[in-house]
Amino acid sequence: MADSNDDLTDLVTVIARFTAKGDPKDFEEFFLEHVEYMRAQEGFGAHQAVILADDPSVYVNFGWWRSKEAFQKVARSEEFRKHQGVMHTLLDHAELDLCRNLFRVNAAESAGRREDFGTPLMTVTVFQVDGNEQRFEEAFAAHAEHTRAVHGFGYADLNKSVQKPGRYTGITYWWDPSARPAAVAHPTYRTLEELAGGVTVERVRHLAWNRGPGAEDDTK
Repeated sequence: MADSNDDLTDLVTVIARFTAKGDPKDFEEFFLEHVEYMRAQEGFGAHQAVILADDPSVYVNFGWWRSKEAFQKVARSEEFRKHQGVMHTLLDHAELDLCRNLFRVNAAESAGRREDFGTPLMTVTVFQVDGNEQRFEEAFAAHAEHTRAVHGFGYADLNKSVQKPGRYTGITYWWDPSARPAAVAHPTYRTLEELAGGVTVERVRHLAWNRGPGAEDDTK
């Protein structure tokens, strides 16, 4: 992710999970064309698309928007509906989750610089919180404060579903894959696990990252 002063915290996040049928590359090619259309729309903040490391037919896209109204306006457009029609022919399954971005955590200076490391690691984590959500969010803030200083940490993002009670989805970039075991071994992460009824972690590969027009494009 590009370093920027353009704060993406507290945006509306649309998390889309797609399962391609046939050759995933056919879906991937059209999806990247679709992203260019979305990127040009008013209210678009940024997006990050990834592919599951263990199943290259499954894609997850995080789309950050300045407001729910901005996304809904685009979703009602004729062009968007045409794109959806094409994607329907390329997919076995599609799932959308409308969320609010709660945390954008960038690495501290002690974490190093991304050019200091080799092959990075990306993970998508889903927490299902059945208890006190405020306590969970406070615990995540404490964990983030610890993790941002871990050598090899890149950035993390946590989004709270407004459609699925208790569901939080995060995406994390580790400049050094060995940084993750060190971070999740810390007591602050164990507290998160205790507060969540279920935790699912998926390793993913980067596909594309873009900000809105006029901002730096940083695809890794």
